[in-house]
Amino acid sequence: MAEKAKIIPLEGGGETIEVMFNPNEYTLNFQATYEGEDSKRQFKKTEVPEFNVSLFYDTYEKGSDVRKETLKVTRLLFPTVSGKQTKKPPTCLFVWGGFKYRGIITKVTQKYTMFLPSGIPVRATLDVTFETKELEMKVQEDKGLQACRKLWTVKSGDRLDLIANQALRDPTQWRHIAKLNKISNPFNFPSKNDFGRILVIPDL
Repeated sequence: MAEKAKIIPLEGGGETIEVMFNPNEYTLNFQATYEGEDSKRQFKKTEVPEFNVSLFYDTYEKGSDVRKETLKVTRLLFPTVSGKQTKKPPTCLFVWGGFKYRGIITKVTQKYTMFLPSGIPVRATLDVTFETKELEMKVQEDKGLQACRKLWTVKSGDRLDLIANQALRDPTQWRHIAKLNKISNPFNFPSKNDFGRILVIPDL
């Protein structure tokens, strides 16, 4: 028997929601931002993605109102804790097939496509949008900071040895900074023309 996708509320004591039918597709959106130009262009961070999934519900054979099933998801947009209203949205975990996404539900678009003669809907599609709410350690990892070179904006009073000391904790590494940034006269650095210049700090 196929494993069902689940939405697990991690706060407020909510019950695990098992989807009626596993999704046919879901979407993850990643966006990287950079700073610097040309050869000095470096990762600044990778934005943590949104997650979108389409869920299908059908209660036609049972003849019951499909909204009783979809309400289990939509009510997560109106969070309660112990029966009381709260301004804090519940963090949820979407789990399916080894994939996990931790976040809050920010939007649910419902589309009803079949009805009983009485007008009661018995078939629906829910497009659910999650916004990430990762643990701080995971957020820092996703930003890619460990994979990025440091950048340094030159200001008045900077010297290469001082920059090396602060950025690399070793003032003797100033030669590597000078070489990487093609500073031809390091002993006269910085000149007025260097103010505002962005230096790439080497990985050592």
